[in-house]
Amino acid sequence: MKRIAIKLSLITGALLLFAGCQKTDENTSSNDAASQTTQTSLSSQNSDQSESSSELTAVNTATISETKYGSYDEEDFDDSYDEASATSIKLSGTTSEISGSGASESGQVVTISAAGTYILSGNYEGQIKVAAGQGTVKLVLNGVTITNSDSAAIYVEQAEKVITTLAEGTENTLTDGTDYVYASADETDPNAAFFSKDDLTINGSGKLTVNGNYNNGIQSKDDLVIINGTIQVNAKNNGIKGKDSVSIAGGTFTIKTTEGDGIQSDNATDTAKGWIGIDGGTFTLTTGTDGIQAETSMSIATAVMTIQTAQGSSDTAIDSTASYKGLKSSGAITIDDGSYELNTADDSIHGNGAVTINGGEFTMNSGDDGIHADTDLVINNGKITVAESYEGLEGSTVTINDGTIEVHASDDGINAAGGSDGESGTFGGDNFGGGPEAADSSKYLEINGGTIYVEAEGDGVDSNGDIRMNGGSLLVNGPVNGGNGALDYEGTFSMDGGTLVASGSNGMAMGVSDSSAQATVGIYFDSTQAANTTINLKDSSGKTLVTFQPTKEFQHLVVSTPELTSGEALTLSSGGTSSGTSLFGLYQDGTYEGGTDLGTLTLSGQMTSVSQDGSAASGNQMGGGPGGGGR
Repeated sequence: MKRIAIKLSLITGALLLFAGCQKTDENTSSNDAASQTTQTSLSSQNSDQSESSSELTAVNTATISETKYGSYDEEDFDDSYDEASATSIKLSGTTSEISGSGASESGQVVTISAAGTYILSGNYEGQIKVAAGQGTVKLVLNGVTITNSDSAAIYVEQAEKVITTLAEGTENTLTDGTDYVYASADETDPNAAFFSKDDLTINGSGKLTVNGNYNNGIQSKDDLVIINGTIQVNAKNNGIKGKDSVSIAGGTFTIKTTEGDGIQSDNATDTAKGWIGIDGGTFTLTTGTDGIQAETSMSIATAVMTIQTAQGSSDTAIDSTASYKGLKSSGAITIDDGSYELNTADDSIHGNGAVTINGGEFTMNSGDDGIHADTDLVINNGKITVAESYEGLEGSTVTINDGTIEVHASDDGINAAGGSDGESGTFGGDNFGGGPEAADSSKYLEINGGTIYVEAEGDGVDSNGDIRMNGGSLLVNGPVNGGNGALDYEGTFSMDGGTLVASGSNGMAMGVSDSSAQATVGIYFDSTQAANTTINLKDSSGKTLVTFQPTKEFQHLVVSTPELTSGEALTLSSGGTSSGTSLFGLYQDGTYEGGTDLGTLTLSGQMTSVSQDGSAASGNQMGGGPGGGGR
């Protein structure tokens, strides 16, 4: 609740203060930041201190050069301070003891009005306000607890930048109330327990706990930079917010929000702002809506993240018009490395632009999509497990170059612009344009490497355009119902390299296109095969080409390996065991024995569809779809 103060003193004070100037510099790269001029000494320091500052600067330059996505100044990494030249503010209840210049107290408000370093300690019922013009202020939190029942605990009204250092070995707490008092009805600032109208940096190895009972926890209306520290935020709305940008070099974060996002940047009026860059850190986020949300782009070099949105993937009491995504950007998302445990009521990773995964380990339990990109989803490497989802991987185009990917989905496993099968998902179907039966060559799934395992109740892999496979392994346990297929595409499926084994029902079964460079066989079984039935294919010399054990019932199986050739006779066997090592049901090496031979299959072209005894598949089996499969 927002209240308006009627006290004359507060109204008069408000008229004397002006809004801070916002930073207009665009986001710069880490190399640009590293090239900035370094201040190697301070006028208040002696020559020994200047030498120490120079040594620190060299360390800071190296630190900046190691960052990739955030935008930092060298001074952001400097958590040192000189007690002798700093102003000391010792807080005690409703009063303070100020030693030094630049600060004064009136009416339980300590106002810092000049650039410089200020060391805060003790307990205070009131507010620390920074109104320092265009100067840079360093606030050292040296074991301080500040509680303000009707406004922000720390309010940066105007400064060029405020650098907040968490002193080593200290614990610091900032708490606001549930009801703010403003001088007039049109005021909305501050609205966070730690609020800054201008650039805000947090560094140091100490601990900071922020309780944002009114709205947000930590908020900057310009750029927010966090270098390190242990930061715990409990907030009604957003935990940490930098309107123009958020840069995080490292630190340990525990964030809980009731209604809002864990970390947010939301400037939607300037395309150069509204971004989040994370270069390191450990994050535990439990949020009312999105875990981390960026307006324009999100880039993560590395991080350790555990995120739960709402009550997780099984939450059915959520508002389907709201957003409960784990990592969300209205533009692109790039992740290079790290470890991610995402338990989300909505998409685990969602980009309205492209999503690029270059590495890292991911475990996702999603109430909707595991990873969603409105445009291109590119996976270059990493270990990705979508343990639970409506649809697993989804994009206008999906390209997989390497990595180990395991997908479990109640609808489609991998979807290249096909959209959801219907509106049965909590958040409804996705729309990429075009109809479900309209082939669009601009939409495709391309697999160039890696190991991909899909277990889906809907289509195993679905493309509204083409599927191209040039390498790697694609293993599919598809649907048991006849209304979906292990493979589904509207254009062509070019099988030009790699290993493909796809099992599922036969009602909508498809193979690959005849124009493929690599031979493929599609096998229709006379009856539904039980889950965990081992299937083996041998060549004419008795060498095992494929041994696969589907985890679900199936009546159709598609197999392609580089060793299959047109004109070759294969022996199909069922049952038995393999002494090899199973990877998602595909056995590597070892010896197969004990099975029952079902028939001899002769490959008559690049795509051969046959019954289990080797006879040609009947018309009702094939269904007339592309590549000799049913639709």
